[in-house]
Amino acid sequence: MRQVISDQLCDFASIYDDDVELVSVSRPQADLCATLSKRLISSRQIPQLRWVQHADDSAAPGRALAATADAPLPDQISQASDMLGQLLGCARVGVRLETLSVPMCPRFHVDQVPCRLLITLSGKGTEWIPHGDVDWDVFADIETSAPPVRAEKQIQQLTTGHWSLLKGGAWNDSFSGVVHRSPRGVGERLLLSLDPIY
Repeated sequence: MRQVISDQLCDFASIYDDDVELVSVSRPQADLCATLSKRLISSRQIPQLRWVQHADDSAAPGRALAATADAPLPDQISQASDMLGQLLGCARVGVRLETLSVPMCPRFHVDQVPCRLLITLSGKGTEWIPHGDVDWDVFADIETSAPPVRAEKQIQQLTTGHWSLLKGGAWNDSFSGVVHRSPRGVGERLLLSLDPIY
């Protein structure tokens, strides 16, 4: 399996390639969103927000965030939602925006969804292991806390600000999903995730 790292939104179409497990695309407003996200974290205005919106509803993020965020953050959510709708043919998108001070998912796992778009707006990015580098025996052992990574292989980390689309366990029968977890270490992060809803 391979990963596509790009600065072009059109490369998200690569997610349909059988040998692609993850597409991560840099975005031009990432630095500005990171600055705004740090402000939101320090203000304690967004502990956790969840909502479902139509994929092409550009006003939904603004309504959900009310007066807590400047324009670039709702705009980015709207653009990401619209991209998912066009790419995956879904009419609705589930949106989750959370401030995290401890790992939300500390154990390596696979999301049982077709795919998930993860955007770390501020803080450390999600950790993941390329499919061929996963030690599946360790992964299946619920008694161990050891990372399920093969010897001499490295745990990878998604870049803060990138839009990263990960195939999940429900993508199809031939791929079990990207193995990932919340990042190690201390520090708060603002995480945005979007799921297609059919």
